[in-house]
Amino acid sequence: MSNPTQSLPTPPQPAPPSLPHLPPELLLHILTYLDIPDLLPLSRTSHLFRHLTLDPLLHSFRLARASAILNHDIPLRPRLADLMNRSIYVTRTTMVARHLGRKLVGIKLNRKLGSRPSVEELVGWGVLPGECYNKGGKGGLAPGLVETKRRVERERVRDFLRGWVEEWRRKGSEIRGGEEEKIEVRRMARRFARKDTKEQPRWGRRVEIREAPARAKVLGLRRFWEKVGREGIAG
Repeated sequence: MSNPTQSLPTPPQPAPPSLPHLPPELLLHILTYLDIPDLLPLSRTSHLFRHLTLDPLLHSFRLARASAILNHDIPLRPRLADLMNRSIYVTRTTMVARHLGRKLVGIKLNRKLGSRPSVEELVGWGVLPGECYNKGGKGGLAPGLVETKRRVERERVRDFLRGWVEEWRRKGSEIRGGEEEKIEVRRMARRFARKDTKEQPRWGRRVEIREAPARAKVLGLRRFWEKVGREGIAG
């Protein structure tokens, strides 16, 4: 036997209320929050909304709301003096003062630039390197490029010397049975110095006396390696 409750039809669900089915008073209250650019496309959707957007009561409500907002916000706005201190409001006097200030700075710069020394004088004083000025009249290299060139040359010479020292250390350690010898600048300079093979008796035995490298010899060695670095970069 079937259940009688199953055969009864379900009542239809009521449709959710849409915007046109709301009361006109409620629709006018909603439309008061819209501006004119929003009311114009809304008036083109239906006759109902066109009639509501043209209602004088709607615009009276909108004007009253705008007046209340202005009365509340106007006392809260910053003063004119505060706006001028923050450079938000610029008066004509301020613009003229700024223009005169820029003109004064330009005049001072022109005077200072006119009295500045030439590149030739700066090179003679040692402020700029000699590569920045050419006597033939053509412009020389910029100081930044000269410094970069010298830095590259120093790095090239440093890498060459480091490889030469490591090779000499490796050969020395192989000769001494793997014992690594500490390399000093004095020993390297003494190796290139002129040897004095005078033999003098000392404490009953013969010793070899070597002359310490002079300053000119060390400077000559330095110029030699700088020349090697420049020729390597030019090549």
